[in-house]
Amino acid sequence: EQFQLCETGEPAVVAGCPPDAFSEEGQKWGNPIYDWNRMEEDGFSWWIDRMKGNAQIYDIIRIDHFIGIVRYYSIPAKAPDGKDGKWNKGPGKKLTDAVEEAVGTGKIIAEDLGVCVPGVRKLMNRTGWLGMKILIFAFDGNTSHEYLPHNFEDSNRVVYAGTHDNETIVGYYKDKTEYELAFLYEYLNIKSKEEIPDAFIRLAYSSIADVVIFQMQDILHLGNEARMNFPST
Repeated sequence: EQFQLCETGEPAVVAGCPPDAFSEEGQKWGNPIYDWNRMEEDGFSWWIDRMKGNAQIYDIIRIDHFIGIVRYYSIPAKAPDGKDGKWNKGPGKKLTDAVEEAVGTGKIIAEDLGVCVPGVRKLMNRTGWLGMKILIFAFDGNTSHEYLPHNFEDSNRVVYAGTHDNETIVGYYKDKTEYELAFLYEYLNIKSKEEIPDAFIRLAYSSIADVVIFQMQDILHLGNEARMNFPST
């Protein structure tokens, strides 16, 4: 009863995302979607129990796909891909209030990556939860890019080179041209691709961010043969 299911118990709609940089046809993940109206009726008890359980085990909890709390993408279960889905309004502050009460003094990291609508920024500011920044996406030549450390507005964030969904640092920059890398070289004060992983580590730890997380693959300078996940597969 906590999920949007058919009378047969199968999902009526499933989660995913529309076409984006990762996939031209969008992503159809296949997992059922919460019935937010039903959850709100009993005070989000399912979430409260889940978060209390996590808080007993972990000092810090990461909520994946935080944007889905503000708005979420639902796809008909029988659709072949993510192109036929639609956006829906999420529970917003009602849910984050319940979560905060459940975790008490525990800290929360909110994965606020992707196309952030104003409502996401507003909710992040109200919760005070740690947001995320990804360095491999910061160097597109735009000096005002929000992922560049000099543009961090405060220390309340976690800096990653990349997440489990991304290429490794070596893999991501392997086929980039010297022209494409000119801004990155200048910003990091380096001269070759081989220097990028260590330069990223120095950059992240010299930023104002409260937390820095690097994958072992990047510390070891490994290529995409060590990549952890490939979205939509």
